[in-house]
Amino acid sequence: MGVELLILTVYFICVVYVLYQMALSVEDQLEDQVAIVLNGEDLQDAVNAQLQQQNLYQASAETQTVNGVSAFAMTFFKEGEQVGTVAVQVMPQGKRPLQPAVKTLSVNVVNTLPDQQVFIEWDRSALSIHGGYAQRVIRQVPGSTTDLLPSQAPTVVNPGLQTSVSITGESLLSRPDNQMTLEVGPALINLSQVPNMPPMARKYTLQVVMWVRSTLHPNAPALQIILPFNFQIEVLPDHVALPVLSWLLNFNPSALLPRGR
Repeated sequence: MGVELLILTVYFICVVYVLYQMALSVEDQLEDQVAIVLNGEDLQDAVNAQLQQQNLYQASAETQTVNGVSAFAMTFFKEGEQVGTVAVQVMPQGKRPLQPAVKTLSVNVVNTLPDQQVFIEWDRSALSIHGGYAQRVIRQVPGSTTDLLPSQAPTVVNPGLQTSVSITGESLLSRPDNQMTLEVGPALINLSQVPNMPPMARKYTLQVVMWVRSTLHPNAPALQIILPFNFQIEVLPDHVALPVLSWLLNFNPSALLPRGR
């Protein structure tokens, strides 16, 4: 009876182990493994310092985070009363699985100012991945790019409007054989490699050059701001795929064996 119970226990453990490995395999593909976090305090402090130095508008910068997703906004005042905001958000953010890789970044701009235009200068913006060299930001437009030599037209957001632009790094573009158009590479940020990177390399930075110019006085000096979006990729702690497996892993097979008298 003791031998039969031992064999049954070993068989039971083998089945549980196989199920556990299957669950972990599914978890690696579906579960959130990393979190992309914006350093909102550095962004907020850097922009407020630039606003004070230029002193063209009464404005203040603030970053707010909800459920792991941060949004940045500059609020403009006139005679102490709020007149509008310019909000900029860079995605993706928050928890993400290791697959698929991040191919592009999305820059969302909302302009609620009554009589100011917002310009985004892509040729003067810069992108750095994993602490590497800065590279030019390329805006993706409908159709395919054939040449990177001409300057890119800035993105213009008129009063009361908003826009969303997909961008990538210049180094990610390549021209396949026998083709005239450029194609985007497979991964701007390969999240599956992040857990094996040293902590200092788990980051990327997008510096966006933005202008705010009055539509009523087009010859007046424009406000120029560099928005430093610094992102940290945090590796989330491992956890058991299914709660029942956590209980099974703590199960002690020896408790089933008959005790000697």
